Amino acid sequence: MQEEKNYIVAFDLGSSHIVGAAGHREDGEKFVVDAIEMEKSAGCIKRGRVINVSDTVHKVVLLKRRLENRISPSKISQVYVGVGGQSIRSVEFPLSRTISPEIPITENLLAEMETEARHNTVSNNLAVFDAIAGECRVDDHISTSPCGEYGSEIRISYRLIVGNEQHKRNLEKVFELAKIEVAGYITTANATAAAVLSGKERQGSALLDCGAETTTLALFKDGYLVYLVTIPLGGNNITRDIGDLHIAEDDAERLKCAFAPEKEHELSLPEEWVRQGYIIDIKPEDLKNVITSRLEEIVSNVNHQLDESRYKNFMENITLVGGTSQLKGLKECLQRETKLDVWRGTLIGASLGKAQNINGIACAAVIGLLLSGKEVCAASENPIAAEAPAAETPEVSNKKEPTLSQSAKPKEESRSKGRLGRLFDIAKDFADREE
Repeated sequence: MQEEKNYIVAFDLGSSHIVGAAGHREDGEKFVVDAIEMEKSAGCIKRGRVINVSDTVHKVVLLKRRLENRISPSKISQVYVGVGGQSIRSVEFPLSRTISPEIPITENLLAEMETEARHNTVSNNLAVFDAIAGECRVDDHISTSPCGEYGSEIRISYRLIVGNEQHKRNLEKVFELAKIEVAGYITTANATAAAVLSGKERQGSALLDCGAETTTLALFKDGYLVYLVTIPLGGNNITRDIGDLHIAEDDAERLKCAFAPEKEHELSLPEEWVRQGYIIDIKPEDLKNVITSRLEEIVSNVNHQLDESRYKNFMENITLVGGTSQLKGLKECLQRETKLDVWRGTLIGASLGKAQNINGIACAAVIGLLLSGKEVCAASENPIAAEAPAAETPEVSNKKEPTLSQSAKPKEESRSKGRLGRLFDIAKDFADREE
């Protein structure tokens, strides 16, 4: 008889693919990914935002059925959903409460503070997607486990994850129409860190997720997410640039992946093209100029955001994840521009189990969402509370709301506006308005 498992299930809605995954914890600690299924999202998701709700619903329902087939006889009752994409960024929101020195701090108090953070009203038609607790102080000392402590004041530095309101409404509508209950919405960048960053790396490092339509920069300091921004540029921009050289889209994508910047005077062709004697009318220098120009633009924006964040001096390295992170020349370009050590991420938070045919690092986002989930999403019997994962960083509250909440005017990080900063803001503002 097959051993019954309590599965966690998650969905990541990306610009190139919608990915669904299911996994379980063994002995309460080791996490095993049992199944990963994906569908191309072209035409229904752009820059990480749902633009065609009905098509997205169809693909999500299809992925749910495939996952259930993989974990049969278990049935999926709820899922975790990743939050990322165009317009998503973080704003600082410190919250304090005066408390009685005679009464210990309780989980209920922490849950109330998190709910207050989630239900703030953000300016400029922005919605709050998530509230991530950072440093916690009880009176004048930092506390990693405030429950049970005594004091006269508790202060928690939250990072509110905010984005376009329409993005929020469309995301919620997808799962409402798909008739799939959402166990929680989780910031994808923070979840990805659980899959690829060690506790030591979270003390001061950057995580760069290079996707098809967007590039997301997340900075971690002292164990917490302290800065998050999404740049509306990705690997598809390079593909389209190559296409402008009168190359078909499929061929342009394969040329991009085969590109080798160290080959100065010869064209980097896919291996199957070389074997078949395929000839393409394009000059090596033209291909190199197109790819490196766009790479340099993406990297310049990343470096600008590092400078504007005020945390660059605390960063020891940059970890690369995402499909575009494999592009040759990106790592070297980042090292030159940022003067930081750069390496490609490796999966450390889970083993792939039956999903070994999947590129784990390319699916780091959805695996991170699985690791961040705390409630059973699929089981052969009635769902029960899953054992919480061992956290590498302290969490103030485990309570998560099942709906994206709108939210009070947080203080955004101050920005000095250089020429590159203004160009970035113009591009971001245009992206925020586009539907």
